[in-house]
Amino acid sequence: MPIKSIRQNFTPNTEQLQMMETFSEMISHSIRIGLDHDCSTMKKLSMLSYSQLRDYPVLSYYKLTAISQAAGRLSLKKDIKKGRKVKSPFVRKSYLVSCYGFKINGMLLSFPLNREFANAPLTDHTVSELSNGIRARSFTMTPTSLSISIQKDIPEIKPESVIGIDRNLRNITISTPQRAIMYRTKKILSIKQNSQHVRDSFRRFDVLVKNRFFARIRKRQTRRVNQILHKISKDIVQKARESRSMIVFEDLKGIRKLYRKGNGQGNSYRRKLNSWSFYELQRQIQYKAAWEGIPVRFVDPERTSTLCPICGDRIQEDRQNRRKVLCINCGKLMDRDVVASMNVAHKGWARFTHPGGPPDEAMKGNVILEYREPLIECMGVS
Repeated sequence: MPIKSIRQNFTPNTEQLQMMETFSEMISHSIRIGLDHDCSTMKKLSMLSYSQLRDYPVLSYYKLTAISQAAGRLSLKKDIKKGRKVKSPFVRKSYLVSCYGFKINGMLLSFPLNREFANAPLTDHTVSELSNGIRARSFTMTPTSLSISIQKDIPEIKPESVIGIDRNLRNITISTPQRAIMYRTKKILSIKQNSQHVRDSFRRFDVLVKNRFFARIRKRQTRRVNQILHKISKDIVQKARESRSMIVFEDLKGIRKLYRKGNGQGNSYRRKLNSWSFYELQRQIQYKAAWEGIPVRFVDPERTSTLCPICGDRIQEDRQNRRKVLCINCGKLMDRDVVASMNVAHKGWARFTHPGGPPDEAMKGNVILEYREPLIECMGVS
């Protein structure tokens, strides 16, 4: 069942703030126990920690949730084994999480606190999202915000068509058997390059100020990039919902390994490719599609850019324009990204709707490339 979160601004009272601090202390206490006994599983950590949390004057609801949060933070041992750099698992900011005992009372979120119910006011948007059979699963409260995790039961639609997606550094191309649409994302690349120039211009010899400055630039870059990707992903899911289509991605793996230091590539080129937000678009489309009951599938990216989507013959790169490819058999000159997205769409249709059919059968139909200039303009993408 699909899950998403609703976030709103929130100002807690003194009692609620104290509860957040107590909850964070219980998490840190459980983490220390887990580190001392070298355990990170929920079952073992509960057996070791629950009895030692009896001195905290809170309901057992929150003790169990705090142990669960600690177990999640202690999963860093997997990253350590893989040689990754990990941060401290201890809690730095106070917050409160619960999935037990709370309920929605009209415009209020009521949750148990010191054997009485405390109330948190909800905004009109939050209340509207909690209607129409949508269930609240849990809530997360911080000193500045309130997030409610919601869930609804929606079956997957039976696809009548397919949308193939080809992700690239400068554009995102989607296609159906009849047409292809290209979203230009050069603006994202420009945002990241400008942010890097700003970071490189920092000259002050103060590590604390430098880290704060870099964090502010990084957050600003993330917000601007995600805003563009949200608009693109929303439009793609909307098209899939209107046409009752299945969304198909290439199953990209090992991308970061291709652009490591020592592979014979320049620093600027590796930085550009390693900052490519290919997974963020996939993540946004997956949760938005799941909320609408739209199936999302993945296919092998092999030969998606080397076969003609019309006749199935091998294509050649145009010598005058590297972004174009030529099919000698059918005489078509096409954009290489459109070719890849068409082949991804065909692979998904052949594999998931006609699993008994030949996997390499060429997709029939004319390729019509439609540049969405009004949409690109409103997204601020050049």
